[in-house]
Amino acid sequence: MPATQFDPTQLADIHLPQSIGIWPIAPGWWILLGLFIFLCVLIFLLSKENKKTKHQISPKQLKNLALKELSVIEESYQTDSNPHESIKQLSIFLRRFALSHYHREQVASLADAQWLALLDEMFDATHKKQLFTSEFSELLTKVPYQSTDTILDKEVINTLFSTTKKLVQNYSANHKQGTKHV
Repeated sequence: MPATQFDPTQLADIHLPQSIGIWPIAPGWWILLGLFIFLCVLIFLLSKENKKTKHQISPKQLKNLALKELSVIEESYQTDSNPHESIKQLSIFLRRFALSHYHREQVASLADAQWLALLDEMFDATHKKQLFTSEFSELLTKVPYQSTDTILDKEVINTLFSTTKKLVQNYSANHKQGTKHV
């Protein structure tokens, strides 16, 4: 048998394997992608539902919460020796109550006569009584900022508390919470 001689020119070139591509992805990545999409949809739906339920409070609940807060402020007034702080808390309460019925842009910037006119409108929109503007203007606009040395008329303060209570009871009963005034 004749011996074959090795001829290097007859060798085939070296072929490198193809590079591994991103596509098609492995099944584990499909599962992770599906889980990610599912979680995103779930978070979106839960946050949307939470926003709905978070801001939906019935007028009756609002009225009850407001009356409870008002009674706490009034009780503080009856037991505390500093009526200025109670008037300040009552003024803050009235602002928050108005914000629960009107858009923020309509209430937040009001001061002095405009603020009292809004309270009058809320108290009695039909007869246009100017109870807050006439009787309680000093208490609501100046007293919270005065020194505690100023003597206040307790009868006027008691009337303010009873009027505020009527405002909460009547306004909440006659107006729907879902429709804010424009």
